[in-house]
Amino acid sequence: MKKVFKSKIVPKQLKLFSEAFPHETWEHFRRRSRRGYKEIKRQIYKDQHGLCAYCEISIKMAENEEDIDDFRVEHFHPKSETNNKGKNWHLCWDNMLGVCHGGSQKDVPNSDWRYSSRKNDRSCDIPKGGRDLSRTILNPLHIPAEVRLFRYLEYNGKMIVDEKTCPQKFSKKANNTIRELNLNARRLRRMRLVVIDVLQNEIENGIKQGLEFEECLDRLAEGLLTPDKDGSYRPFFTVIRWYLGPAAEKFLAKSGYRI
Repeated sequence: MKKVFKSKIVPKQLKLFSEAFPHETWEHFRRRSRRGYKEIKRQIYKDQHGLCAYCEISIKMAENEEDIDDFRVEHFHPKSETNNKGKNWHLCWDNMLGVCHGGSQKDVPNSDWRYSSRKNDRSCDIPKGGRDLSRTILNPLHIPAEVRLFRYLEYNGKMIVDEKTCPQKFSKKANNTIRELNLNARRLRRMRLVVIDVLQNEIENGIKQGLEFEECLDRLAEGLLTPDKDGSYRPFFTVIRWYLGPAAEKFLAKSGYRI
């Protein structure tokens, strides 16, 4: 999980709908404003640089008609917590995050890699379901960008809280987040191991070509932590950030990531 810098501007169609129908539901909005729903997904994709807000896998748009997007809108505060006197979490822009299907859908792009038939291999909002975990887990909108909260085990891809860099006030929720969202699902650990293996190979190849170790890390940080031409980050941004260590932090500070 990384910091999500969410646009302050509410998508136009959502703003118009919520002003006209302040007590309506998300389901009704989706049915009555398909254009508005697509507008929301486009803005979320842009804000999150193409990554799932929870696990950091790339959120994919389907290219074939028979497939479905591996991308849906998650409401951090459950929609069911809405009441007539309080905030309508259904239509609250700051309550919307983009997440993957957590391994639950067979018909997403690259399903042989992304889908799992094992229920204990599901992650993100699948184990979260409709539970109100807003006081229990981290909200990606409200975590710091300037420090890394998590680290990983090289031999199995396991995600753990980095007690050296994670501020103490976030530590408990960070541990809860890993557990409640099942961010150590075998499927995710397998994907992280691939990223770690690629990083190891890139460093070895750079050194063989005559680069100094530190220079190699600096080049990788710039190449792998810069958004592509479409504004998307590579999957598992925080794994890359952790593995490249001080080189990553130096590059992110230089590039204005904390702003």
